[in-house]
Amino acid sequence: MIRPENASTAADAAELIDAVSRALSQMRSLRGARDALTASATVEHGRITVVVNASGSIIETYYADDINTLSYGQIARATVQAAQAAAAKVAAEQETLLAPAAELRSRMPKPEDLFEGLAALRAQLPKHTPAPLTSQSQNPLNDRRSDSHRILDR
Repeated sequence: MIRPENASTAADAAELIDAVSRALSQMRSLRGARDALTASATVEHGRITVVVNASGSIIETYYADDINTLSYGQIARATVQAAQAAAAKVAAEQETLLAPAAELRSRMPKPEDLFEGLAALRAQLPKHTPAPLTSQSQNPLNDRRSDSHRILDR
């Protein structure tokens, strides 16, 4: 039996559990919608189209019949450019789709508000940084290409 002095606490806990349950249900449905997202980008005057999934991974690439008018280097750079543009589109779509869940989450109490000392532990967690979209080191193929050009130039 709940004592009168604990009735308010019990009601608050029940309300919190109900709110969390609703939020989890909403997140499950949003997760399914998010996982189904795709986006595409077309570059080089319609010659190259790249489609990415919700993770930004390429799932389809289309080259026009006149793709042979471009060099291999142009095709490679344009394919990367299209993939990055499509990934940016899908990320924006995700942000829009997940905005209601973010708003709901912002209204819910944070775990560190409920448990003393949790904020200090959370501050120790490493921060997520996205992977770079450009090469951070020299491409070994570029080094070999440079060496072969040096040999031919002699």
